[in-house]
Amino acid sequence: MVIVLYLGGLGLIVAETFMPGLVMGIVGLGALAVSVVFGFRHHWGLGGGQALVALVVVPLAFYVASRRLGLMVSLVGSVSFAQDYSSWVGREGETVTELRPAGMVLVDGKKLDVVTAGELVEKGKRIRVVKVEGNRIVVRSI
Repeated sequence: MVIVLYLGGLGLIVAETFMPGLVMGIVGLGALAVSVVFGFRHHWGLGGGQALVALVVVPLAFYVASRRLGLMVSLVGSVSFAQDYSSWVGREGETVTELRPAGMVLVDGKKLDVVTAGELVEKGKRIRVVKVEGNRIVVRSI
């Protein structure tokens, strides 16, 4: 019975690494602890062997779980897609689509997604970039 409880506890701990949820891990650790205690009561060699195997398997299982649940790719050297549009302020262009209030404009040969302050601007009208807030470009009809 002690061995069945022990193997069940180890199995639950290993299962916890593949299906995290904390319950199986806690029940597995409890079963493992009870099994080791009963193993020592039965024979010191059995309890010692169980404790030794548990001291290897449990940290290994937690290591595997932390690697699986952690970030797989480091963000060091990553490239941000955020752009600085502040240089567009004051430039003029033409609407490619209607702005109601968002749409596309052509400024200096480049298409930009823009918004207005709330007004509707028809396709083909002249606009001026009046403000930039992060990636949000605000235009006004001229």
